[in-house]
Amino acid sequence: MEQVTPGRVARPAPTRFETARRLGALGLIGAGTVVTAAVAAAAGLPGGGAAGARRGVATSVAVGLQRLGPTAAKAGQLIGSRRDMIGPIWADALGVLHDRARPMSAAERAVALRRARDEVPALADVEVTGILLGSGTVGCVYRGAVGSERVAVKLRRPGVDRLMAADLRLLRAAASLAVRWDRTGGRPLADLVDYVADVIMAQTDYIAEAENHRVLAANLARLPGVDVPALYPDLCGSSVLVTRYVPGLGARVPPTAQAVAARRALRAVRRMVFEDGFVHCDLHPGNLYVHGNGRVVLLDAGYAVRVSEHTRESLDRFFRAIAIGDGRTCGEIVFDSAPDADERRRGEFVEAMERHVRAHGGDGGVFTMAEFGNGIFELQTRYGVHSRAEFVFPLSALMVAEGTLRSLMPTVEIQDGF
Repeated sequence: MEQVTPGRVARPAPTRFETARRLGALGLIGAGTVVTAAVAAAAGLPGGGAAGARRGVATSVAVGLQRLGPTAAKAGQLIGSRRDMIGPIWADALGVLHDRARPMSAAERAVALRRARDEVPALADVEVTGILLGSGTVGCVYRGAVGSERVAVKLRRPGVDRLMAADLRLLRAAASLAVRWDRTGGRPLADLVDYVADVIMAQTDYIAEAENHRVLAANLARLPGVDVPALYPDLCGSSVLVTRYVPGLGARVPPTAQAVAARRALRAVRRMVFEDGFVHCDLHPGNLYVHGNGRVVLLDAGYAVRVSEHTRESLDRFFRAIAIGDGRTCGEIVFDSAPDADERRRGEFVEAMERHVRAHGGDGGVFTMAEFGNGIFELQTRYGVHSRAEFVFPLSALMVAEGTLRSLMPTVEIQDGF
């Protein structure tokens, strides 16, 4: 799989000293988070019982993830999108990471805006207010204006690129150790980590995100009720991205509008994965909003990938096979997606996949992509069938999207329509 648009700016290369210092900081913050969570659990137990203890732990973990930095917080975002799997207490606590993370201070915002204007002189004509529209792990979005037009201005947090680069260097080092300890199981992990690191790091380059945004908008332009806010390309740079302002995002809408939006969003997700091969991999509740009477607004295309035509066709056949309960075809497709799989284990893997599909199919239950996908990953580990990253990423994206859609309409199923 290829990244949609390679970063057009030089990416930071942390020194060994910076990486070692970052490792030490992560250790201290992690230890502090454990202690804080234990204290919060003890404090919440007397008045709230087990639920109060869980709430205290969840809140402490959410704070700790933000202190650990954008890479850890990104993982928390993905987990927090699965309210149906982790429950309301953890989902509410981790939900702050979607668009309510710790905002930039006034000093940080001033530095970010100055750097953006140095890079894009045309921003001098843009009024950027201190009104915060959303606060993510990589950047914050502020209300602005270009003449009489209202805009949303996304500024990258100062230093976030160097911080993430150090985190990802540590992640790659851990993957390298896995290869040394287990050359059979470690190599696929290292390959996946390499790809994940590249995709995550690309989120710090708003020039690449602007191109992703343009492609996403073009691909979804003809879908009714699905909006990707218009982009101001002349005002975008590596640390700033400007789009049309959409008022009212995050406002409560009636259940009927949520259900309409869930169906529209499902069509958009299926269009991305099975028709265009261009996938927004980060459709958590901070990037997918319901607007008005059921319109869907998609934001933040920084975490997007393009899959090959072969993989797109394989995914399409895979889900069509799920829909009719054809587990053997599912098993064959997954096995063929793993370049280093042992051909002698094909038969037993396909039989295991057939049982897995049968267990998750049939009438009377709601198909859950997360449970089904996690089961596939477990079977792949058991039989040494490690798929290429371009096959894994869309499946992971579907899990995230499903969690968000389920918050709008609990009975929605990703494979609807096959």
